[in-house]
Amino acid sequence: MIKHIVPLLLLLFLLNNPLPAQKSDTTRRSLNHYSLAIGFGWAHYINSLEIGKAEATIDHPGISLKFYWEPEHRLSLGLESGYYRIFGMTREIDNEQSGKVTLSAIPLLLNVRMRIVDHFYLSAGAGLALMLNRVSGINQTINSTILSLSNYQFSASYLYPLNRYWIIGGEFKFLNFGKTDDWIYSLQACCAIRL
Repeated sequence: MIKHIVPLLLLLFLLNNPLPAQKSDTTRRSLNHYSLAIGFGWAHYINSLEIGKAEATIDHPGISLKFYWEPEHRLSLGLESGYYRIFGMTREIDNEQSGKVTLSAIPLLLNVRMRIVDHFYLSAGAGLALMLNRVSGINQTINSTILSLSNYQFSASYLYPLNRYWIIGGEFKFLNFGKTDDWIYSLQACCAIRL
């Protein structure tokens, strides 16, 4: 009888005191990141003007704004905008008056960016652009806006993370504006924050 009671007591003891289970990991790791970047630098117009080519100012500052969705993979998807002065031109009309022409662009591009090696990225994008024309002279100013539908960019960038949130780097970019068939290239310093 004692032989039957001991195993029964042992079984009851084990059922009343279950073994502790492993604790589940309560930290959530998000593999998706978002980043917001601003770039500022020099933009150069590849001068294709036929009239007034010598009077054109082809070097201007340019600014870009980018928002990227960065999943755990090498590819990122984002939106890019900015402001670029393509060219400016001033010409003497007579001794007292001069005329001035400027062409600027505000692109809105959908970009795909790929990390090639650590901190080095290549990207390409396509989309719309607002082309801003301004002509002034002889006490009159004319402003016009044209929507350019076929625009694209190619860029290479080096982005170095300072910490978990802040990233700095540089970017070299080619931009084509289809409506006017104009090309610019730009060299910019970039600063980004990871959200």
